[in-house]
Amino acid sequence: MNPEIAVEADHLYCAHGWRHVVKDVSFQIQRGEIAVLVGVNGVGKTTLLTTIAGAISAAKGCVKVFGNPRRQNVRSEREARRRTVYLPDQPWLPDSMLVREYLGAAAELFEIPKAVGIDRIDALLELFGLTDAGGQMLKSLSTGQKKKAGLCAALLADRELLLLDEPFSGGLDPAGIAALRRVLLHRARTQGQTIVMTTPVAEVVSELADRLLILRDGALADNLDRAELLRRLPTGRSTADAINSLIFPESDSRIQNYLDQSSAAN
Repeated sequence: MNPEIAVEADHLYCAHGWRHVVKDVSFQIQRGEIAVLVGVNGVGKTTLLTTIAGAISAAKGCVKVFGNPRRQNVRSEREARRRTVYLPDQPWLPDSMLVREYLGAAAELFEIPKAVGIDRIDALLELFGLTDAGGQMLKSLSTGQKKKAGLCAALLADRELLLLDEPFSGGLDPAGIAALRRVLLHRARTQGQTIVMTTPVAEVVSELADRLLILRDGALADNLDRAELLRRLPTGRSTADAINSLIFPESDSRIQNYLDQSSAAN
């Protein structure tokens, strides 16, 4: 086992219902990296992330977290769970609980001492502008506030691996996006936390990604570290636009054809 590898997939197949949506995928994510899974909708990003989290079993192949195979034996699964936090795109939030009670329950689940948990809850509520909402019921929150509450719960623990499905989507406002970007960078750079996320936002990729995993038709089309990503970017375009051209080449081609036709018509 290589202690520097946080996540390893080996000829991994993931199923949704009775079909494979992720096919024969192999990759390694190093400790302390921010790895971003990208691709068009329905390509298998969430299914792959859920398999890494151990919420579903691999159909074939294997995925390991710090050398521990997911869902293959009790000891390895317990160790993988102890070191991992997973936040789905739309986590279940108990309507009848107050925001602060919900975060307190999460702190207990993570076995965080009460005094430490209170301090962390206060800090996270302030970070995301939810201090005044701490005494409100979860069902009364807006969509964006619910997104922030889920992020607060995931960020309470300081586990070694943080798995986030679409953390920058779902109504998160610009202030929340800016706060989350800085927190994730800080955790990876100064605390060595490994972060794996899905996102459709190219600006997030350009700023955060140490590794870009591009899924296309259920397969791993590209696995680029940051140096290779920057080398591959087309020149003469904004960074975000250039990244989109790598991630969505078919869409980029359609856009360029339209622009060329519009220019010719004028």
